Amino acid sequence: MNLTEARDLIDLLLDKADQPYFTTEEKDKFLNLAISDFINMHYQKMSADEDSRRALAGCVDKKKFSLDKDDLLAPNGYHDIITNKFGSVMAPLLSKKYPAGWSAGAGEDYDETSITGHFVNGFEYVLPKQHLYVLQVSCRTWNRQEVLDVEGVLKNNLNKNDIVYSPLKTLKNKSARDFYEDSDDPFNSDKDNNEKYWSYVENRIVIKDDLSNISDIHLTVVTLPTLNQAFSETTYSDEVGVAGANTPALSKLTFAEHYQKTIVQMAVRKMTQVDIGLMTPSA
Repeated sequence: MNLTEARDLIDLLLDKADQPYFTTEEKDKFLNLAISDFINMHYQKMSADEDSRRALAGCVDKKKFSLDKDDLLAPNGYHDIITNKFGSVMAPLLSKKYPAGWSAGAGEDYDETSITGHFVNGFEYVLPKQHLYVLQVSCRTWNRQEVLDVEGVLKNNLNKNDIVYSPLKTLKNKSARDFYEDSDDPFNSDKDNNEKYWSYVENRIVIKDDLSNISDIHLTVVTLPTLNQAFSETTYSDEVGVAGANTPALSKLTFAEHYQKTIVQMAVRKMTQVDIGLMTPSA
């Protein structure tokens, strides 16, 4: 079902209920409200309910940000000085590769700035406009101290084949209060403690601990679709595997038709509960 068909279904249901006329703008506002309510309702039940996981399947988006072996080696434009509890070192940073305004190349699945954020201060992920929830944050590290010196220069007799990656590791989430307490408490800032965890801080996802050896950050998030995304007839599976296809982001954020109809019904219920005096009179 596309957006035009969703609006037509609203007209049909309102006509059958003998309800007043709504403009296209008013319909869209109620559809947006219904989408938000639909996502919030099912998000609360995702861990226990299979139907809720299926309902939000189209809104679950995976973001992958990586520094490959060439990116990790100096000199190149992705290195900068990072200061942490270990001191100051020259290190490759995601914020140099994915800064504000960056654009992915053709064929990438994260080139929409409204649904994909950027990095600042090394590895702090600034949340995009349509971000709703984080389901998982994972990162992968590499043996930077063995390969590069503090100036970020490749050590003698070494090359990119000497880079060794750790397995991808899921990070724990901490509350902002615990995050700040651990950051400010010197007794909880043991330089030998390599545990990494993340927290929401000022509309960013911030990872705690030594950040100079991170090569990859993977995010699994719930993203709020726009109306055109939510009511798209194209699904992600329609284009996967097509040679040369650049799968549009909107096709990944659509709902299955069964849930599209549910959202329309939720919008109509909201519309019929509003004071009739607030509605636009019919022509």
